[in-house]
Amino acid sequence: MTRIKAALIHLTISIIVIGLFIGIVFFIWYPKPLYSIAEVIEPLKLLVLIDVVVGPMLTFIVFSKKKSLKSLRIDLSLIALLQISALSYGIYSIYNGRSSIIVFAEGRFHYLIEKFSNEEQLNSPELETSFLSKPKLSYVPKLNTMDIYSTYAYMLPLTDFNILKPYALSVENIKAKFKSKTDEIDLLVSLYPEDDIVFLTLDRDMSLNYIVFSKKRNEIIDELKF
Repeated sequence: MTRIKAALIHLTISIIVIGLFIGIVFFIWYPKPLYSIAEVIEPLKLLVLIDVVVGPMLTFIVFSKKKSLKSLRIDLSLIALLQISALSYGIYSIYNGRSSIIVFAEGRFHYLIEKFSNEEQLNSPELETSFLSKPKLSYVPKLNTMDIYSTYAYMLPLTDFNILKPYALSVENIKAKFKSKTDEIDLLVSLYPEDDIVFLTLDRDMSLNYIVFSKKRNEIIDELKF
């Protein structure tokens, strides 16, 4: 086997593995627009650089027919260990940064980071999550504390838009509030012609984001970027 063929095989395997992981990130852990709001793109870029670029490149450098089989195995094992370590750390940090439950309280959504969650306190089976579950929407009828992470026991599934209605901004209202964003708002409306959309706020680490909520699908589908 030539070093080019070895590097290409390594590259193919790396692309498949990273591709599967990216699919999980974008379609399950951080569905649109959460991947943008949570700023998960940058750590993913670093992970792709190490696993898809550096790994196969190192294989190309160290692979040689002149080396003994033992020496070659050691070199390739070290490269694989580097990639597995980077991937494991990437999975751990990106998973812990996701929000498995997004809770609506005091007129806005709150992005609850998995690392600090208290899901063992949940009393609603419908809100129980797993490693491969999408973020679930919940609400707290009355917030009696400033610590949103202490409200898991009081969370209920968010299934009724009437809970959000008093705080939702219509397309006309959001245009009036942000006159300079009229074109962006019109574009969002055109992207979702089948959805009856409204705008709500989402708090992530004291950072306020305006999200697009589909009344038809009862889910967050996009964001108004600033």
